[in-house]
Amino acid sequence: MLKLLTPFLTSLAAGEVGLAVTRAKRRAIFMAAVAILAAIGVFFLLVAAYIILAERYGEMRASLTLAGCAFGLAIFAYIIMKISEAATRKHQRNRSAIDTSTLLTIAALAAAPTVLRSRALLMLAVPAIAFGGLSLLTKKKRPRPRDTSSAGDGI
Repeated sequence: MLKLLTPFLTSLAAGEVGLAVTRAKRRAIFMAAVAILAAIGVFFLLVAAYIILAERYGEMRASLTLAGCAFGLAIFAYIIMKISEAATRKHQRNRSAIDTSTLLTIAALAAAPTVLRSRALLMLAVPAIAFGGLSLLTKKKRPRPRDTSSAGDGI
């Protein structure tokens, strides 16, 4: 029965993939155009800011002010990137722990029929299951380090 539906399912999947690729290409082209136009706008905005600052404070101070602002924004973006990466790594570690736990549970469930058929393996498995369940129930979370700065102590 599934052999009869295979050509239909294949054409359906290929059509969906083709549409998704076409949409992605179109979106990439439009986003590239938006990025180029935005870069041109930022360039002329910087030129206008330089002209205004140069008339008011002089050319050297204007260029140093714009350069300082650019470096400040770059440092700010770098800090945001590092914070975002740390949050992503933490999320991935938590996800990995959940995935490992899920895989171990699936492996245990897959092995259960074999273990339940053999009396000797069942006798070995009962203490292991009890120990595993006990370790999951009594698992303590590590305490988070507290902030030891004493703001307001001694007042």
